[in-house]
Order: sequence, then structure tokens, then C-alpha cells
Amino acid sequence: MKSNILIISAFVIIAFFLANCGGGETSNNGYLGKLPDIAKNYGDKMAKVKKEIKECTDLGEVFKLTKEKKLLGEEADKAVEEYLASNPITDVPFEQKADYRFKIKKIAVDRASDSRINFRADVLITKDIRNSFGNPPGFSNSFFAYMKAVDKDGNSLTRKSGVMMNSGSRGPFKAGMEVKMSGSLDGPADLSDFEKLVFISKKEYRQK
Repeated sequence: MKSNILIISAFVIIAFFLANCGGGETSNNGYLGKLPDIAKNYGDKMAKVKKEIKECTDLGEVFKLTKEKKLLGEEADKAVEEYLASNPITDVPFEQKADYRFKIKKIAVDRASDSRINFRADVLITKDIRNSFGNPPGFSNSFFAYMKAVDKDGNSLTRKSGVMMNSGSRGPFKAGMEVKMSGSLDGPADLSDFEKLVFISKKEYRQK
């Protein structure tokens, strides 16, 4: 009897350690960590409350559910903010396919919520960035990059591609300058299989 109790206790202890020491973290993304899971968790909760609000016919209950949805949104923002503060994502993998007049050097996650993820990039201008209008044409005050998030097979993970543009500085942008860009993608909850950002041409972006 005593030996059976010891065996059961041992199994309980092993199960506890598996659950709390990495055994339950297989859904973590190798680059974005728990961020997609956190976003999906809160997104699912809010979607459930929204459905309940839509189907509810009691005004008092609708008011209660609306308040619950608002609190969930605030809780989601706080959870994501705290996660990124403790686990900064400073080296996001990327591939620059499009032929821009600049080279993207490094990308990090700037901030995020349950519905949106914002990136910042360090960029080296390789050719003067000029506009095609004016008489004569001059230097542009802004420039853009177009990105999509893909899995290991190259499949797009979000419904829409994203746009980045220069941030913190305006033109003229001349070859040799180092500047920053920022931009975002909708749907961090869809990034559990994230492999990298791929920077595409403006033409491909418009087609998508």
C-alpha cells in the first residue's frame, strides 16, 4: 500500500515538472516566443464575448459583457507589454527580395497588442532616394518597404501584407545614411508558425 502511494506521488511530481518546466511550451515560436500564443488567447476570449453580446437580448447583460470585453482588451495590452519588457525580440529574421534603394540591416519588435505587431528596422541608404515629380525632381521626404510574414514553406500567415516607412527623420535621404523605419502587421495570433519577414516589391504588395 505504502509503495503504491509512493509511486503515485512520484507520477504527480513528474507531471508537475513537465507542466511547469517546458513540457507545455511546444507551441512557442522560435523567433517570436509566446507572443502569438498570448495574442491568440486574448483574441479568442474577446471573440467569445463579442459573440455573446451579439446574441444577447438582455440590456443589462449586454452592458456587463461590453465592460468585460473592454477589460479583456486592457488586460491583453498589459500582458503583451509585460511579456515584451521581459522578453525583448531584437533580432527578427527577414529576407529582402525587392530591389529597394536601401538595405535593411536589422529588425526588432517595437511593440504589439492582441491584434497588431509593430516592427522597427535599421536601414542603410544605398542610393539617393529621389521622387519622380517636380521640376526638376528632388529628394523624397519619405520612403517605404512592403512586407509579409511567412512560414518555413513561404506561405503568407496574415490576411494582409504590411508597410514600413522611415521614422524619426525626413529627407533628403542620401547614399550612406543610416536611418530607421517602422511598420506593422495585423494578426499576431496568426504567427505561431512564423519563420521570417519577406520584403516584397510595391507591385506585388498591390497585387495581394
